[in-house]
Amino acid sequence: MKRPERIAIAIIVGFGLPQLVYAHAALVKAVPGNRAVVHAMPLQIELCFNEEIELKFSSVHLLDDKGTALELGSVQPGRSPKCLAVEIKAVGLSTGVYTVNYRVLSQDGHVVEYGYQFTVKAESESR
Repeated sequence: MKRPERIAIAIIVGFGLPQLVYAHAALVKAVPGNRAVVHAMPLQIELCFNEEIELKFSSVHLLDDKGTALELGSVQPGRSPKCLAVEIKAVGLSTGVYTVNYRVLSQDGHVVEYGYQFTVKAESESR
C-alpha cells in the first residue's frame, strides 16, 4: 500500500472513531437542571439528549431528600425526538433536595442510566 493510501485510510478511520466512542445518549439539557435551585416544584421534568431515544423503554424517577419515590406521570414525548417529558403528580411538596434518576434507550440500542439533583428552596430562604 502506498503512503497516500495509508494516509487516506487513517483519516477515514480517525473521523469514524468519535462516532463509535460517543454512541451512548448523553443528557444535554434538563429542566429543572442539574444543581438548579427553584422556588417552586416544577410541574414536569424534561430531559433532552444528544440523540433520539426510545420512549417506551425509558423511565424517570423522582426521589425526595429521604429517598422516597414521588408519583410521576408516564414518559411522554418532549419537544423533539431527542427529548422526553414526565409530569410531576405529587402536590404540596416541601423544600429540599430532589433526585432525578433516568434510564433511557437510545435508538442505537445503548442503555444509559444516570441521575442528578435539584433543590426546591422557598424565596424567603434565599435572602
